[in-house]
Amino acid sequence: MKKSHIIFLFTLFCVGFSFKWIFTNLDVEYSVWLLKPTTLWVEQITGFDFDFLKGEGYVCTQIEPITIIDKSCSGLNFWLMAFLVGGFLLHKKVTDVWRFFYAFLVSFFLAWCVTIIANTGRIVISIKFLSLLEPHIEYAQSHLLLGIFIYLTMLILYYVILNYALKKWFSKV
Repeated sequence: MKKSHIIFLFTLFCVGFSFKWIFTNLDVEYSVWLLKPTTLWVEQITGFDFDFLKGEGYVCTQIEPITIIDKSCSGLNFWLMAFLVGGFLLHKKVTDVWRFFYAFLVSFFLAWCVTIIANTGRIVISIKFLSLLEPHIEYAQSHLLLGIFIYLTMLILYYVILNYALKKWFSKV
């Protein structure tokens, strides 16, 4: 393995670890980079309005029970996994500093996009359908199982699509 590949992977790991460590200890206001876009999409799809409450997150009182999109809904762990998966797939294309910078930015941005999509799907399905399961399964359990299913499915799809796109893109170059 080339030295540049090792440096790139080490940098990805350090950035991912830093984000996890730093954001785990911060208030919800610092998770807005993931929460706000997710909330905007949820509002558009569901038609409900969410208001930001400092220290709480985005709250919707139009739904029973009151729905809060908070720090735990930010998908930071999912973003971290998507960021590392994208970086791992892109690291083989790193041959110089500029490609390193480009691959890093692409990994960061694609992970952010797929996280917003996964979070939006999870929250919309939770709002629209999980209450129907409440007589059969506790809401907290169904919400957790839905999250596992959506995040795992989205991570696999992200890997497959990105891997396919990279093979197609770089086979033409």
